Amino acid sequence: MQGRPIANEAACPVPLEMLSLLLRADATTVETISMGLPVAQRAALAAFCYNRRHLRSLAFRLALHCDDRSLVRAAGTVGIVLYEQSRDPAVQEDEQPRHKPKGISLARMA
Repeated sequence: MQGRPIANEAACPVPLEMLSLLLRADATTVETISMGLPVAQRAALAAFCYNRRHLRSLAFRLALHCDDRSLVRAAGTVGIVLYEQSRDPAVQEDEQPRHKPKGISLARMA
C-alpha cells in the first residue's frame, strides 16, 4: 500500500525527490539548496535526518545553515545537540565510515 503513512513515523518535511537530491549532493550544492528553503523547514529537515542514523551527515550539513533557536523549535533539546555537534569537527569525523565493509560471497555448490 503505497502512500500510507507509517504509524508514529515522522513525515519528511520536503518532497522525497529533494531529499534524494540532497543525499547525492556535495556540500556546496547542499548549501545552495538548503538556503532556498525557509528556516523552519531547513531546521525540520535537519532534525528529520538527525533522527535517522544513515542520514546524520546530511543533518549536520543542513544544521550548519540553521541557528540554534530554529533547531530548538524544530527538535526541542535534540536541536541543541544537533546545533553543537554540527559545529564540532570531531563529531563530523566520527560520522565518516572508517572502513569499507566486506563484500558478500556466495558459497558454490560442489
